[in-house]
Amino acid sequence: MRLISICTAVLLLPVLLFAQGEQDPTAQSVYEELTARLASQATAYKAARKEMQDSDAFLAARKARDNNKLRKMLRSLRPPDGVALAQEAIDAAKKFDGDGAAKLLGWAAKTCRNTDMVKDIVGMLEKDYLKSAGMLELMETGSILARPLGDEAADAFLDKLIATSPHKLVRAWATFWKGNFMRRRGADAAIVAASQELIDKAAEMADGTYLAWKIRGPKFRQEKLQIGMVAPNIVADDIDGVEFGLYDYRGKVVVLDFWGFW
Repeated sequence: MRLISICTAVLLLPVLLFAQGEQDPTAQSVYEELTARLASQATAYKAARKEMQDSDAFLAARKARDNNKLRKMLRSLRPPDGVALAQEAIDAAKKFDGDGAAKLLGWAAKTCRNTDMVKDIVGMLEKDYLKSAGMLELMETGSILARPLGDEAADAFLDKLIATSPHKLVRAWATFWKGNFMRRRGADAAIVAASQELIDKAAEMADGTYLAWKIRGPKFRQEKLQIGMVAPNIVADDIDGVEFGLYDYRGKVVVLDFWGFW
């Protein structure tokens, strides 16, 4: 019996160790937990704001055009604590490395809405994570870089990322933001042309991704989706798996219902 017990314990040891390892948080699990908490706080704040705006006191202040009272009432609500959550993400990132740490730092930068904190986070990313795929987390919301860093520092950071990152989509986003920031700084024809060249290059690099759609979408809507224009052909499979196209129904009344899950 003792031999059987020892053998059983030896056989179960890897399973127990694996189960114990699963309990340790990963960078992704921390990221998901922080994201869920931020969403929960935002939902609670939105509900509380609506309840206040529907209250008799708020409606009375609005009717009286008492803007000071309205602002005071709204300031009494507790909005999502982005700074605290961002600090948790920064602290967690120190326990990991590679893409997971970079992703947590990017999340912190876009969540904190704090100039000094964004500067510090960008410094960490620039020092250790320029080659990480996790930089995509920051680049997808790269518009937050312009004000905290300033024009010169923002350009320098993006240039380093474009020159260093081995990830095409990260470089595409960095190129897009560089062109975007350049366009905001002036309406000079040469600047506009140079910025558009960068943005077009970003679309080519990111072909088939959300970024390419983001860049090309407005032009497509303007050229193809205005009232009175012929709708572009849409090809898909029906519920039986048979391919059909929108042009198959030319001359008939068609209702298009676009929907999805986000």
